[in-house]
Amino acid sequence: MPNLSTPIKSGVHRAACFALYRALLRQSRQVLPLEPARHFKKFTKDAFRANSKARRHEQIRTALCVGYGALGDLALKRSDIIEQLWKLSQYLETERELRGRKEARIEKSALVKGPSGKKGPGSGRRRPYPGAKPVLDGLPPPLPGNYRHVPTLVNANHIPFLRLKKPQSPFLSYFIRKKNVEREKRIDSIQALEDQLALAAAEDQWDRILLEHHQISDEGNEVPWTSAVREALVNVKRVHHTNAVKRMRTAQRMFDILQEQKQLADQERLDRRDRRHQAYKVRRSQRETMDDLSPWK
Repeated sequence: MPNLSTPIKSGVHRAACFALYRALLRQSRQVLPLEPARHFKKFTKDAFRANSKARRHEQIRTALCVGYGALGDLALKRSDIIEQLWKLSQYLETERELRGRKEARIEKSALVKGPSGKKGPGSGRRRPYPGAKPVLDGLPPPLPGNYRHVPTLVNANHIPFLRLKKPQSPFLSYFIRKKNVEREKRIDSIQALEDQLALAAAEDQWDRILLEHHQISDEGNEVPWTSAVREALVNVKRVHHTNAVKRMRTAQRMFDILQEQKQLADQERLDRRDRRHQAYKVRRSQRETMDDLSPWK
């Protein structure tokens, strides 16, 4: 029968394990470079956490021998261990870069490819097909025998658009992301220029102090610092406000189209109901006529 013990209740065992754990982390920081030391620290924590519930003497002895062996290798500063750990960190870094490139390539191909995932002629150009009618000019009527599909007005982070069908077009996703990035850049520019306005006012005050007390002036640049910053801030705010007004007008036009489509769908539903009712009346009258002409009546 295997010999069992409860190491967590042994003070001597706990003290030895904590001492080994601290020694491994301290030696790794002193011996290994930054990147391998970080990986070694994670490996050490995972190993101690995995063996914290060990109860068999053989398992505990094996884990401690591995830990003391690693501590001895670190103390001797063996170059082969350091080299292997460095190669491991380089391999992980290379894998991370390759994964990032692959994800960027997949995202780029998703923007170029159509919904089916296959490239067609001219698929690398983000432009509508020939003869396409803009959505804001009105939606085409449904095909004969089909019901009218009422679109959904969606607010995608303050960018309105009409969702006509699913799945969503990758070109529409590209457009929304592009507009969001542009708006975020304008907001960041406004905040940066507002912060620079206070610095420009301090620079103007310093120039006035030099001119009043020491008669020192910048003859080549008579324009105040605040005027250039304020002009740039006004231009960015004007562009930001213009785009906001344009989005509001676009949303209003889309809302009008949505209401129009709802009214047309309701009217077409009533027309279909009337046609069904008229067809039922015709069938009923024909059935009554056949009953009157029947010789068995």
